[in-house]
Amino acid sequence: MGKTWALLEFGKRHYEEKGYLCHYIDFRSAKELFSIFEETSNPAEIVKLLQFRLKIEINVQHDLLIFDEIQECPQAIISFKYFAQNMRELDIIAAGSHLGLMKNQESFPVGKVDFLYMFPLTFQEFLQAVDSDAFGILEEWEVNSALPGVVHDRLIDLWTVYLFTGGLPEVVQTWVDESANIMRAISKVRTVQRNLIEGYRSDFSKYSGVVNAAYINYTFDAVSSQLSKVQDENVKKFMFKAVIPNRKGFDSIRGPLFWLRESRLIIKTGIAGKAFHPLRSYTDENRFKIFLFDTGILNCLLDIPGEVILDKEIGPYKGFLIENYIAQELYAYYNRDLLSWQEGTSELEFIMVNGKEIIPLEVKSASRQRRAKSLDAFISRYAPRRALKLTGQNYGYSPDRGITTVPLYACTQLLQKL
Repeated sequence: MGKTWALLEFGKRHYEEKGYLCHYIDFRSAKELFSIFEETSNPAEIVKLLQFRLKIEINVQHDLLIFDEIQECPQAIISFKYFAQNMRELDIIAAGSHLGLMKNQESFPVGKVDFLYMFPLTFQEFLQAVDSDAFGILEEWEVNSALPGVVHDRLIDLWTVYLFTGGLPEVVQTWVDESANIMRAISKVRTVQRNLIEGYRSDFSKYSGVVNAAYINYTFDAVSSQLSKVQDENVKKFMFKAVIPNRKGFDSIRGPLFWLRESRLIIKTGIAGKAFHPLRSYTDENRFKIFLFDTGILNCLLDIPGEVILDKEIGPYKGFLIENYIAQELYAYYNRDLLSWQEGTSELEFIMVNGKEIIPLEVKSASRQRRAKSLDAFISRYAPRRALKLTGQNYGYSPDRGITTVPLYACTQLLQKL
């Protein structure tokens, strides 16, 4: 998700521009270094041998050492324990894929590693890359008044582009580079997305084994398939039947779902039956929604033509794509599983916790005002201090119902203001 670019940019800005060095090692292409970590766990020896093998000089007082694709060399992960104990002066950053699957291994240096998770770009971050003027306007907006119509329309257009590209840096950069020719940009973006999907599938086999990889593939495809069956309604509970041929029930996909969730390729959203603290006590282990981690990858898996998305011609099926977008924004902000609400015949796409508050959040794809019956039901039962509705409309507030309407493109900014 752009981790390599971020690492190198961090090294450039915070080390190289100060006259120090940033040493980058990619373990996928530097397998000849594995033996160093297998033969010794002494940090001083490791640094000495890295200098010898790579013909570099590492200043342990000032330089930065970057280990990328660290999962390829488990012994290097183990070495962090000894670096933390015996060479704290050396700055080390490690990055990798599927590290969540390694945290429970006996050799993992628990307590010695600080985790920083990366997500696809939010829409706000996407704006920084594609339209700095629009980003500046949205950044300054206080989310408490309507934006000028021309600005609102422009932001909706850019947000529609984001639904197509998603937030993966390579995809966004491709759009930026090719946007002078829209048809070429659509084709190039879709090629990059397909290549990324093939990379994910390759990782399924590489890190889980052939049999497990088949189950993970079935489950991965089932997420997009089940989402696509939702028309202009809420996304429903994830169904276990027929996900894996000849297997049924939650236990049949527990493992694949765990793998995809820990690899951060899906977003799990529990369904709470009540709206009291603690919310998770009102959820069931086998009752939840599943979203994909990126809208661009989602519409690529479903082979939705880019022209259809950009021309806003998705029709009644756009609801699931918009709900997935909101899940993506919430997940990037909270960095944890999400929650929705269903009680009787009423259901809301998401509920959030802000201090003591439980805030209902309804998502509507329509640009016109429509009565939010489930949101009204939640307000009637629980009298929240505030209630939110995210739609294609401009900002609005209904004082008699206590509902604030916020444009879909302002989701991240809304979360920052809460």
